[in-house]
Amino acid sequence: MRRIYESRALERSADEPFVPSTNGDERSPRTIDWDAFSHAFVPSALRNRAISVSVTTDRDVYALEEPVRLTVEFHNRLPFPIRLRTDSPNVWTWSVDGFAAASCVSRGVPDRPSTFSFARNERKRFRRTWSQRLRISETEWEGVGPGHYTVSAGVSREDARGLTDRTTIEIRE
Repeated sequence: MRRIYESRALERSADEPFVPSTNGDERSPRTIDWDAFSHAFVPSALRNRAISVSVTTDRDVYALEEPVRLTVEFHNRLPFPIRLRTDSPNVWTWSVDGFAAASCVSRGVPDRPSTFSFARNERKRFRRTWSQRLRISETEWEGVGPGHYTVSAGVSREDARGLTDRTTIEIRE
């Protein structure tokens, strides 16, 4: 077995498949860009269903002014890479009762598309903390009162059906 590796017989040239490679380039023209391939050949409806989204909190009930820890997870359930187009460079967003990132103030994010890429069977996990406050203006935050609140997260797309998830928490005094 050692002779095979020492002879470099397993290296092949891109031009001549039966001749060992001489240029030392590991990335030959025969290498497939699976992100581009899956984006070109996998229908967008299947790409949207391939990615599962879940938003969870560490508990269901919180005391007033206690930080809420969020975990947002995106999972590619397919055995090949998937790439999703997004409407913004922020490829995913979270909100509390419809307020993006718990803020009434809109963020100055450019209106240019981007992509959210996943390797095969990849999980991407993000953690955020909500301080139970809503941003009213650039310098003012207002605490929320007791009640039920819906925390949601999803991919930054206008047609994000299926690419979002939500959970409800309760805040008690």
